Formats: sequence, C-alpha cells, structure tokens
Amino acid sequence: MAILSDLDLLARLVSFDTTSATKRPTRPLGDFVCEYLDHPKIRVERFDCGGDQENLWFETGPPSNGDGAGLLLCGHVDVVPATEPEWTADPFVLRVEDDRAIGRGACDMKGFDAIAINLLREAANAGSLEAPLGLLLTCNEEIGTVGAGQFATQWAGRPLPHRTVVGEPTSLQPVRGHKGHLGIAIVIGGRGGHTGFPSRGVNAIERAMPVLEGLRELRQSMVEERLDASELFPETPFPVLTVAGIDGGSAINVMPESCVIRVGVRLLPGQSAGEFLTRIQSAIERRGVSVTMMSGDLNRPLPTASEHDCLVIDLNNTPSYAIDANADFLAEVANLVDDHGSHGANFGTDAGRLVDLGCESVVFGPGNIGVAHKPNEWMPLDELARTPELLRRLIR
Repeated sequence: MAILSDLDLLARLVSFDTTSATKRPTRPLGDFVCEYLDHPKIRVERFDCGGDQENLWFETGPPSNGDGAGLLLCGHVDVVPATEPEWTADPFVLRVEDDRAIGRGACDMKGFDAIAINLLREAANAGSLEAPLGLLLTCNEEIGTVGAGQFATQWAGRPLPHRTVVGEPTSLQPVRGHKGHLGIAIVIGGRGGHTGFPSRGVNAIERAMPVLEGLRELRQSMVEERLDASELFPETPFPVLTVAGIDGGSAINVMPESCVIRVGVRLLPGQSAGEFLTRIQSAIERRGVSVTMMSGDLNRPLPTASEHDCLVIDLNNTPSYAIDANADFLAEVANLVDDHGSHGANFGTDAGRLVDLGCESVVFGPGNIGVAHKPNEWMPLDELARTPELLRRLIR
C-alpha cells in the first residue's frame, strides 16, 4: 500500500467509527492498519478482546531481549460518541479548516496514532534500528482503559521496550502522572407494589438517601487530602468522588424496587482502589446501612438486590500513574521541548495498565485535551507536523 501523509492517514483512521461506548468494532480499522504495515521487517500480533474489539502489536528492529531497550509508542483507537447536535459536518469525515483538522478522534487520539504508524513504517524501511521499536494500539480505552488491561494479561511474561510514550493529547507537554478512575455501581433493593398501599412495599429510592448522605460526607472530607503527587494537580490536588448518575423507579404509581447509584472516583497516584472501596463501605455503614462488597464487569448486567441489600460493586479500575520525577526517560522527553515542569493530567490513560509489564511511561502527544470529547474536536496542524521529528529523536 502506498505511503500516506500523516494527515491523509489520520483521515483514513477517522473514517472508521470506533465508538467504544456503543460497542462499535475496531477490527475493520485493524484490518486496514495491518495491511498498511504489511512489511517484511514488521512483526504483527492481533489480540482478540471480544465483540470485534482487538489490541494490535507491531514491532520492528531487533526483537526485545528482556533488557527493556528500545521505545514503545502507545495509542488507543476507540473514540467517544459523536452524537452532539453541535457538529457542523459528519464527525467521521476529517475536514481541514484554517489551522486545524476536525473530526471525532482527530485529537483523542488518532492524530498520534497516524504519526506513530508512519514512524514505524519509516523505521522498517530504513532498517537501521539497534533496538526494538514497538507500537501498541489498544481498544476500549474510553470506557476505562479496558483494552490495555487485557493486553497486560495477553502479553504477560514477554519482553518489550520499557521506554513508553503514551500519546494522549497534552499539547506536547511531558506529563509524568495522571489520576486513576474507579467506576462503582451501588445497587439498593426494595420491594415493588402499588403506591396506594405503601405498607406493602419498600421504597428503594428512600433507602438510597442515607447512602447518598454517606457519599457526600466522604466527598467533602476528601477535599482536604494531600499526597506527594498532589503537586501534579494544582487545580484539584485531592482525590475526587462524583455521584454521576441515579436510576430508579418505573412509574409514578409503582413503588421503586431498585435504585442504582453510579459513582466515579479519581484517585491520586499512590492511592489504592482496594483501600478506597473500604472507605466507601465505612462511609455508608456509618449511616446505618449494611453493605455487601462485590466485583463486577462492565459487560454484564448488574445483580439484583433484595429489599435488605446494598451492593457496592467495583466495575472498573483505571489505575493512577506517575513516573519518578528523576527518571532518565522523563528528562529525555522533557529535553525534546525544553519543558522540565511537573505536569499531571486529571484524566486516566493506558500508562497505569502497562506498569505490570515494566513500562516506564511519559504521556506526551499533540492536541489539546480541552477540545477532546467535544463537538468539532480538532487537531492543530502545526502540532501534527511538529510531532514526528520529536519522536524520531527518541527513536534515534
């Protein structure tokens, strides 16, 4: 297949609707990328993640020998929904206006993906690498870095490069840490019935009220918490708990027999999801509600609760992450742009999932996270053009 410019390759990637929230497949995009990178010096592996989702691994140069040498470029191929009415054109047709390329995923993060794909092909053509260059394209990042979590299991025990660039949009600032994101569902049971006979039922929504009070009390106390990593997040230097949704009731004349509270928690680097779940349990039980802790799965229905139950279900954990402030690789990336400040990100990335594989990641990529997940998402053309040479310096 003929070599495309980064912009033209980005247009091809944007044309694939890979919306993970609606379970759109990534396999068609994977077929295209595998054909584009069909080269005798590129090694390819495809890892099935179910539902036509897959993780893609590409590598060129000498194979990894276990010493961690080389460089790994990591990006995700899924995107968030593009259903907002404010879109001024088809979100899956890239268009260029003035100084920007507009389309769903152009910024987050198919722009980086296009650059990384072309750099891998360029390195394979040159054939002069002394250490491996890897490219990992993950699925289902936008619903909780699920694909990267699967990859950590799929790849476990095998060598790969440890120096890792996770190319999320950071406006080309080297980000050394990010918060995690813990997804929780709290299912409170009741007993349904006709509201004309209230003594015969148990109102699950009313049973949820002390649970909400416990969560609010916990959220308020968290504002005062500080860790060493707090300096990375000057705007919000504390862990954040958000009651993000409440579902309950079916009709105005039916006693609600179930109430589901959806909670998101953004933990600081150094905080344990397991320990925080214990804190949630204690906060609810202080309000007189007995709690049963459970592990769940984003792809399965929530369990049913009886009129005496309050189930706290851990659905997904995107781990927080921070590279050591004195790490050589962090300095290496910072030198590219002469930016040695301590930058953190309030959003999660695949970096935390790759720690178990020995990866030492810096989050660094073109585009502004402020326009990601919004209508008319865009990538600045100057950053798209500037990034390849910066990454070439890391490859060299």
